Order: sequence, then structure tokens, then C-alpha cells
Amino acid sequence: MTDRDTLYRGLSHAAWGYLFLNLDINLGTVSILPRFVGYLLFRAAIEELRETRRDLGLLRPLATALALWTGGDWLLSWTGGDLDGHVLFLDLLAAVIGIYFQFQFLTDVAALAEANQPPGNGLDGQILHWRTVETVLVTALCLTGHLPEALGSWRELLTGALAVVYVIVGLCLMGAMFSLRKLFQPVSPEGTV
Repeated sequence: MTDRDTLYRGLSHAAWGYLFLNLDINLGTVSILPRFVGYLLFRAAIEELRETRRDLGLLRPLATALALWTGGDWLLSWTGGDLDGHVLFLDLLAAVIGIYFQFQFLTDVAALAEANQPPGNGLDGQILHWRTVETVLVTALCLTGHLPEALGSWRELLTGALAVVYVIVGLCLMGAMFSLRKLFQPVSPEGTV
């Protein structure tokens, strides 16, 4: 395998990881796009990309922890339960780890884009822009869960609006990741892509 193939595979894992992370389609209480699959894909991406961006290796334990947390939540969803809302400290810890993981992961991916994109492409700037917007949105979504119940429908409206914007930002991030992946598309022996 060439480095180009490894980068292509790693970025493919990362791009598809955002599908599972940002889209939540449920059948009853069970997600058919479980978030833990996204974190497993990020972990696979880290394995592929860590030789190119050594800092990514430091995120491996966080990807594993997030996969376990969201996997446990997904398993409980089969019984109608969830992990969120039972122990505030664990909720906050999972949220902070998730925010930090995504911020650092996208920072490293943007550095990878900067080092490999054609001049004037600006893909690194796009990734950094969407990383920052995603960080603000996830933080805001976490905070809306702790707004007073007295706000009632306003709280639900705010949460719903932020969730819709979050999905749009996730799709934009996926697009940027697929664009970056395209830079490393394997070349056939005849020299065509």
C-alpha cells in the first residue's frame, strides 16, 4: 500500500464517520445510524492517518471511550432507555471529551489538507471554519439541555433549530472531508483516476 492509498482510506473512514455522527434517523427509539459506528470509523481513520499526523494517535483512547459511551447508549435505546441525564458529571465529561475530540481531529485533518492541497485550494480553511462552527453548535446544544424547564416550548424550539443547523454543518463537513479524500484518490496503473 502506498501512502496515498493509506491517506485515501483514512480520510474515507473519517468522511463516513460524520454521516453516523451527524445524522440521527430512528426507528422507534433505536437509531439506524448509531453514533458509536461513527467513532469506530474515526478510530480506524486515526490508525490510517497517525503516521502522517502523529498527534492523531493521541486521540485513539478518546475515540474508544466515545465509541463505548455512545455504544452503551445505543444498546440501552433498544429498551427505551439512555445514558444521558442520569449522572450530570458523566454527561458533562462525555460532552467535553466529544467536543475536544472533534476539535482536535479536525485541526489535524486541516493540517493534513494544508500540506497536501494544491495552491489556492483553501480546503484547510474550510475544514477549520466548519470545525469552529461545529464546536460552537455542540457547546450550545449541550447548554440547551440544562436550560430551565420553565422555558418550555422556547427551549424545545431553540434545541430543534440548533439541531437542524448542526445537521447542515455536519453535511458541509462531510463535503469538505470527501473533497480532501479526492486529493488522494488512487491512481490506476494507466495513470487515470
